[in-house]
Amino acid sequence: MDEQMAYELVKVLKKPQEAENGEAFERAYELTKIYAGSAGAQASAIPVLFEKLFELFATGYSQ
Repeated sequence: MDEQMAYELVKVLKKPQEAENGEAFERAYELTKIYAGSAGAQASAIPVLFEKLFELFATGYSQ
């Protein structure tokens, strides 16, 4: 995660109502929860998945 995305994520966690990427966080969180609850989920992939989804929903693309 680049520095700007990390900063945006911290803003969402500190002040969710005021952050402009709150919806991106919620969508990424819900999809990550679904994956984590699946039988084939790999524990090491969960944080990476969340990071990629958050970046995708916040910016429209993923690196």
